[in-house]
Amino acid sequence: MKNIIIIGNSPAAHAAVKAVLDRDPSAAVTLISCDGHLPYDRMLLPGLIDRSVMEKNIYGAPADFYAAAQVQVVLDKEVSRINFDRKRVFLADVPVEGKASGGKAHADYDGLIIADLTQTRLPALKGIRRQGVFHLARLESVKNLIRYLSFTETVLIEPSGFSGIRAALALKAAGKDVIVAARHDMLLPDILTPDRSAMLARALAVRGVRVLPSGGGVADIIGEAEVKAVRFCSGKVVACDMVVLADVSPDLRFLEDTALAMAGRIPVTGTFRTNLPDVYAIDAVCQSDMPKFTGGYGMDTAVGCVQAWTVVAGLWGEDKMVAEADLVPRDMLDDFFHPQELLPLSPEDPS
Repeated sequence: MKNIIIIGNSPAAHAAVKAVLDRDPSAAVTLISCDGHLPYDRMLLPGLIDRSVMEKNIYGAPADFYAAAQVQVVLDKEVSRINFDRKRVFLADVPVEGKASGGKAHADYDGLIIADLTQTRLPALKGIRRQGVFHLARLESVKNLIRYLSFTETVLIEPSGFSGIRAALALKAAGKDVIVAARHDMLLPDILTPDRSAMLARALAVRGVRVLPSGGGVADIIGEAEVKAVRFCSGKVVACDMVVLADVSPDLRFLEDTALAMAGRIPVTGTFRTNLPDVYAIDAVCQSDMPKFTGGYGMDTAVGCVQAWTVVAGLWGEDKMVAEADLVPRDMLDDFFHPQELLPLSPEDPS
């Protein structure tokens, strides 16, 4: 019987649980959450802002699913250390304000799948810790954003994927003045063609969302205790009282002095193997030669699930690379806008 540990709380982590159980229902599976919640779809989090999505609907499966499958779900501890030589993951009690930290525990593995880790790493910007700065990578950050909305009139959001666009529309629906910063002076250049990007900018403008070129992104967050404005890399200063950042990544620094190879994220092969036997990296934490498979909190849910199925096949001795060409990126603009808002640009259109 294999002991499989899965670290993460995304659809990819849930898909890995299901794939392991499909392979061997008797396998011992431990799922370690990164923020105290069962696996949920990060792409649905912006829907909580305008209440188009209920929290109960973001989860891949209820607690009953994991209990019935005899999956050990760890929600009250966080990964503190991994001993790759002994194949052991060490856990520490999650710090709770007003309570002393308890003892540590550990879990041993035959196979380890890392989809995320406990801490997130914010970009190194001056003012990043001011009140009013949020991200879309975790449920708790979005909940805190929602609680802060009553103190907010103008929101600046820097999207790297469709979740950022969805958040901009949700914040506008919540009655906020919304500014979208185009980091590369076009929106979502890694996802959209220039024509589709221009259509998106025009559709946002029709909805009352301002799109501003930033000349490389946000350089500085200005204010005292709270956000008052941002300065773009272009030098332009824009007033706002909330900033939603896209450039958030898992904090992997505690792995840097281990035997696991690191290169910003965790380098993987075409089957998502790391440099260590029986250790795989997927979803938010992996670094692949194929851009569509490189990790990040904006990763498409379907891509993460393909990674999980590939990894589990490898754990059972069936290495099979997934070709990047096999994944057709989904253009989600039609999910957010009416068809007439996305009409092709005419040659006379000044935008």
